[in-house]
Amino acid sequence: MNPLVVPPGVPLPVYCLDKQGEPFGVRLLRADEQPGLEAFYAEFEPKRAAQGLPPLGAERVAQWLSAVLPDGVHLVVDVAGAIRGHAFLVPGNRDDEVEYAIFLDKRVRGRGVGTRVNEVAIAVARALGRRRLWLSVEQHNRPAIRSYQNVGFRFLPGTLFSDEVEMELELGNLPASPPPCAEPVALRS
Repeated sequence: MNPLVVPPGVPLPVYCLDKQGEPFGVRLLRADEQPGLEAFYAEFEPKRAAQGLPPLGAERVAQWLSAVLPDGVHLVVDVAGAIRGHAFLVPGNRDDEVEYAIFLDKRVRGRGVGTRVNEVAIAVARALGRRRLWLSVEQHNRPAIRSYQNVGFRFLPGTLFSDEVEMELELGNLPASPPPCAEPVALRS
């Protein structure tokens, strides 16, 4: 499989305010940030929340990231210079699809951050020329499911009674840039 590379012209980073008025950014993970991402996953709860991810233990997290980082597009949620979320798009089983996953720090959950990251990921997938976004989510993770549904994902019928449901989004004519933030902000570096 070929690694995914974000084409020029995708408007990243994106800076917004969450539902509590706090600024956050969604940007590409930089090549030198694997240690920061490993630290994010060391603190992440709940462990092994989705298909056994993130893995348990620092060594396993480092191995997992070393395997997944080269082939995908990786977005991070940046709050005051700290990584508070990680979302990624990796090649799917079909040439026209990408698989999507998102992990958010509990400090930013329920604040509209996940929905915004979903919108950015959709725009990136569309800019990559993909036609379908696919994900798997624990059936009991209702907040995540609502967030996915808010941006247009739908359930795949054959998985509705499984512990993990599959969802997809046909990208069709969706724009290759995320909709503007209700309240965009400029963050200081």
